[in-house]
Amino acid sequence: MAVALVVVGALIYLNRPAPNVPAAVVTSTGNAPVAGRVHGDANAPVRILEFADFQCPFCKRWVVETGPLIAEEFIKTGQVQLEYRHYAFLGEESKNAAEAAECASDQGRFWEMHDVLYSHQGRENSGVYTVANLKKYAAELAAKASGFDRVRFDACLDGGTKRAVVEQITAQAVEIGVRSTPSFLVTGPGGSQSISGAQLIDEFRRAIAAVKTPRP
Repeated sequence: MAVALVVVGALIYLNRPAPNVPAAVVTSTGNAPVAGRVHGDANAPVRILEFADFQCPFCKRWVVETGPLIAEEFIKTGQVQLEYRHYAFLGEESKNAAEAAECASDQGRFWEMHDVLYSHQGRENSGVYTVANLKKYAAELAAKASGFDRVRFDACLDGGTKRAVVEQITAQAVEIGVRSTPSFLVTGPGGSQSISGAQLIDEFRRAIAAVKTPRP
């Protein structure tokens, strides 16, 4: 993929517990196209790769505070395509949660599961993302998403078929220099910009403006 051609500098935002992270999670897809872990028009001039771990409190902060603003200002207007990439490094439960998201993605419900997972985020590796709990969260998703097949989801999760996918995506992130979460790679005709941490919308506006126009 194109990202493999980009060398990302060391990202040093430290992943420590964040106080006062809002409980509500809002990811607005609106009328923008959604395909798996990708949200937005495939022809958008700017692409943002988001590297995240469902156990990371700063990732949740970004999802709550900045993600919806980017969706409204840039994704819905066709300027940006956002792709979520797993960087499941905080323990076994990080991998479990990522697998659950991938199983939901098979039914076109990645982003809905993404929000449900973050809404239940607790202390790292405290039992929040056990397989049993993940099946309960899938039931929540099914109550909101018409046609979501819980039997299929449970079979996917129990079968462990997504573990290799999660580990491969995480390994690819390591290869290009990602070291912490959340981290972002913003690319466009004008080059690339890396962002680390749960930055506010102005930092993304700056990066998007810097890459959306080809360099002279």
